[in-house]
Amino acid sequence: MTTSRTIPWKQIGVEAVAIVLSILLAFAIDAWWAEKRERDVEHEALQSLQRDFLSSRETLAWVVRGLTDARVSFARFQSATPAELAKMNPDTIRTLIGGLVITNTFDPVSATLDALISDGRLALISDPQLVRHLSNWQVALDNNEDLSFELRAASLRVRRATELHGGPFIRWRRSLDDLEVLQRADGETLVDLQRDANFMGKARSHQYALGAYLFDLRKLEETLDSTVQLLDQITTQY
Repeated sequence: MTTSRTIPWKQIGVEAVAIVLSILLAFAIDAWWAEKRERDVEHEALQSLQRDFLSSRETLAWVVRGLTDARVSFARFQSATPAELAKMNPDTIRTLIGGLVITNTFDPVSATLDALISDGRLALISDPQLVRHLSNWQVALDNNEDLSFELRAASLRVRRATELHGGPFIRWRRSLDDLEVLQRADGETLVDLQRDANFMGKARSHQYALGAYLFDLRKLEETLDSTVQLLDQITTQY
């Protein structure tokens, strides 16, 4: 005769619950660990972006100062009398003419942002406001690059007009960006430049392009400052 056995349903239920809980706990730990790794990677990306934007802000401030000084130098050259030009020393002459023909344009530090965009990791940035800022910054840089090209073209036209007055005043090296104003520059050469309608026309066009470029750079400063502030706020949350 077969002896009946009592099935330990309570024990089986406890063991089943324990197994399910252990599986759920393992999934939870894996999810927590994956989320932590993503947050760590995002934090590193934010810190790198922060360094890049701070460096870009310093560079931008330096460029704005230099281009603003170039505008002041041209105004001084344009309004000076022949007698005042004749009294200028070579260092002052290099400053005046250098500001007309040598243009420093803004080259931001964008290695981190470029890397995030190129390999699709921009999705790591979880803050939607920061993502919008970064996208707007990239668009603003593209627009600024167009103005930079126009300014460089205007600068080249000024250089070519200046070259007509060459001789002892300037000499050209292989690089267009390497203009050397010689010590023998004198007031008479400056007067000739000031009286040259072709040169002055090119110089005024250059100043117009420079003014547009400076205006855009100051808008970039506002965008950059707001992005840096937002990065500061977000990175302090980690």
